[in-house]
Amino acid sequence: MSRNKRLAALLTALLLARPTALASSELIAPEQIVADEVKYKTCTVEYGEFAKQIMMSCSQYFPLVSTVRYRGDTAVYVETLVRRGQEVKAGDALLRVRVLYDEVQMAELELAYERAAEACEEGVQSRREAIDEMERALAAERDEDARQTMRLQLKKLKLGLEQFIYQQEYALADRQRQIDELNERHAVSLVTAPIDGVVSELTYLRDGDKLYDGSVVCQISSQEVMLLLAKDNRLRYGMEVGLETGVNKNRVQLTGHVVAATDCLKGVISEYALVEVDPWDEGLDFNWRNIRLTADLVKVGRVLMVDRKATALNSGRYSVTKLREDGVTQKRFVNQAMTNTVDIWLLQGLEEGDVVIID
Repeated sequence: MSRNKRLAALLTALLLARPTALASSELIAPEQIVADEVKYKTCTVEYGEFAKQIMMSCSQYFPLVSTVRYRGDTAVYVETLVRRGQEVKAGDALLRVRVLYDEVQMAELELAYERAAEACEEGVQSRREAIDEMERALAAERDEDARQTMRLQLKKLKLGLEQFIYQQEYALADRQRQIDELNERHAVSLVTAPIDGVVSELTYLRDGDKLYDGSVVCQISSQEVMLLLAKDNRLRYGMEVGLETGVNKNRVQLTGHVVAATDCLKGVISEYALVEVDPWDEGLDFNWRNIRLTADLVKVGRVLMVDRKATALNSGRYSVTKLREDGVTQKRFVNQAMTNTVDIWLLQGLEEGDVVIID
């Protein structure tokens, strides 16, 4: 036996030879031994109503929109009289323009008027001279029959003069009207609002920009009809929603329902949904600011539910730890349909009344 092995055997013999009385005095008496009690945080599987709620922000949307267009001859931009977001009334001025016109057309109208006026003056003069000549002849005639004939001719000449003057004055007035209309179109003109509302879009124009017939000036949104616009394709037509809006302490709770959504028309894909607000108390004082919308995406009654904190994901499968009445724990795999912030809707793996441990 080597030296090291002899030392090891000696040490072992010394340890075994220690007094047994010292060891026995350090032991706890059997009656004083108390088993450890394990306390778990648990929950019970039970039937109830499961709801999965979604929340999102939304904004005001005014579906009645009027596109204001410039109508008339080509014009030059002068001045914009409104700003975006401004409320306007029907007939309010929106834009000031200066209409351009054809100078050749104006010259032709003015020349035609001058010639018509000259022709009128010459016609009146010649007819008055004929009347004067007839009156002199009537005064010199002594035969009564001839005088009677001349009186009829004189009367006819005077009626012809009145008719000529009337016709020429009417023709001259019509030509002057054409000239005045062309001048008015050339003068500074205004584009006015067709309806009451708010200027939601405004075309940016610079000095010297030309406007043609049909050019878009702005868009006016009528305030008579207001919906809420939500960018979320999970909302469904007819869904009831809750609404919260206002600022700070003036937040109010309202209700509404979806009137347009992705599922309205087959084959139409859109991220937006429109919500109509239900009538509210006219005494409420609030602003449409920071609008929040809540809706139950899923709501079913009498389904098996358990606290979502009781489940754990292991290797792609969800499991729970079931606590039996005798204190023994069991790992159970479960199939879940859906979860919300609190509960899990269970399909398989547990029964009503089962107690599971919450980690």
